[in-house]
Amino acid sequence: MEVRAPVPTPVSVGVAVAVLTGLALLAPARAAADPGPSLRPRTVEAVQQKLAELGYLPASGVDGIWGMQSRTATIAFQKWEGLLRDGIPGPVTQKALAAAKRPKPVRHGPARRIEILLDRQLLLLVRNGRVARTIHVSTGRGRFATPPGPYEILRKRRRSWSIPYKVWLPWASYFVGGIAVHQSRVVPVKPASHGCVRVTRHDARWLYRRTPVGLPVRVLRRSQ
Repeated sequence: MEVRAPVPTPVSVGVAVAVLTGLALLAPARAAADPGPSLRPRTVEAVQQKLAELGYLPASGVDGIWGMQSRTATIAFQKWEGLLRDGIPGPVTQKALAAAKRPKPVRHGPARRIEILLDRQLLLLVRNGRVARTIHVSTGRGRFATPPGPYEILRKRRRSWSIPYKVWLPWASYFVGGIAVHQSRVVPVKPASHGCVRVTRHDARWLYRRTPVGLPVRVLRRSQ
């Protein structure tokens, strides 16, 4: 989640450099989480094309470059298919992709709606009765579990401030109380939030623009 920076206080240049250096050392190495360099360009494009055809990746994401957007789309596919959720299109994932079909809505309902699947940690955006996108999310954990039930989008904020947790919630669409679908910097493969539905920055704005106030939202405990 976005955290508002504290009011700055004067520090020496040496201290500032030391702090920045420390943060750089703590930051995860991109190569460790990105299998792109080990994938051939044709493989990257083929995987992206298939993910887009199945609704896991927007058409704009088919660019031949393996990055975080492709990785999270792969995670969404792996979640739906019950595979290892590592975001790497290895032989098992590629074989599953070749035979896969686009996900279908879990429940019957309005032609335009959202289904949030707690067991699979996925969000399905349904348009005209068809799943337009299947999106990797992380919902509430433990006693903060996202409550199952029928809801609707109540209000929307491009940049909402969470009073109890003192963090910014970008591209927030609230559907019950203070619980919203919103962008987060950290979207693990398991439940991790205080009730909200986290999505990555690659999907947050895209989803925000396609989920108007009044859109039905169904949170499902089980999708099978």
